[in-house]
Amino acid sequence: MSGGIERTPFEDEIAGFLKFKRDMGFKYLKEEGLLRLFSRFCSERGWDGPDLTQEIVEAWCAKWPHEPERGGGGHTSRVTLIRQFGLYLSALGRDVYFPMNVAHNMSRHSRFVAYVFTRDEIGRIIDASDRICPHRCSTMHLVLPTLLRLLYSSGTRIGETLSIKMRDVDLENGSIRMENAKNGKVRLVALSDTMAGVLREFCSILHPDPKPEDYLFCNVAGGRYNNQTIYNRFRSVLMDAGIPHGGRGAGPRVHDIRHAFSCHVLMRASEAGEDVMAALPVLSEYLGHESVRETGVYLRMTAEVYPDVTKLVERACSRVIPEVIGDEQGSY
Repeated sequence: MSGGIERTPFEDEIAGFLKFKRDMGFKYLKEEGLLRLFSRFCSERGWDGPDLTQEIVEAWCAKWPHEPERGGGGHTSRVTLIRQFGLYLSALGRDVYFPMNVAHNMSRHSRFVAYVFTRDEIGRIIDASDRICPHRCSTMHLVLPTLLRLLYSSGTRIGETLSIKMRDVDLENGSIRMENAKNGKVRLVALSDTMAGVLREFCSILHPDPKPEDYLFCNVAGGRYNNQTIYNRFRSVLMDAGIPHGGRGAGPRVHDIRHAFSCHVLMRASEAGEDVMAALPVLSEYLGHESVRETGVYLRMTAEVYPDVTKLVERACSRVIPEVIGDEQGSY
């Protein structure tokens, strides 16, 4: 109690945690609301910290009446957030009880299996996209070849890439600012010289007089292409490239290009004799992952597609990297 104003449980710690996450580039807007709710939750039950006890954590992580028995975004968000907050408190020297990992609950519902395109397949995909016939009522013949090249050269997610606006693109310095990234994290994606050149040529045709709010990959009306439209055209490209598709919900998907990017980066590091484990933190930051552990699944995926690095992976991380587990969309 200070100056007649009642303080809420974990108030200072929550403020410090939010600053820490935002300094790392995460927006943490929805998470802030959940943490305020957690603070009131503790206050109503007479818990005022400073430790995150088992009683507090298990009460907070229990299923709420409106939540489904299995999975569910709300429950998963609460459990994941309290684990992140617990890691922060632990670093401050507090005693923390960590809830069980709920990733397996999500994985039971997933029908997706990550597909890692080989280098040859990526080349065939790009070639097939270049053969899309122009149509006066569509920009797809310009958009898809450039979009696929960007996805493969940068490892960005399809949703965040389609949301790029011209204000986010810096062709002079070769970078793109990702405002709508997963986990609410804003990050800067560096472009290779080749990719920057491709985008310059693309913009000179599609955006001769660009405005800041224009979508980079716009349709003929100037609007944003939706994910499903791109996915449907991607399936046609796969067919033209001679790559079989497993049917609805089975893939390969556009998102699998991100998996290919990550695995090929690690493969090139291995081929160059570099320390693959040292490359993981860099790749993790570039992909916008919250932790290196999340990125580590690509080591096993790389070993499955490229057996030459299997011994390297087993030696480096057999006790560290978990089996591949994605969310319902397989979105690492």
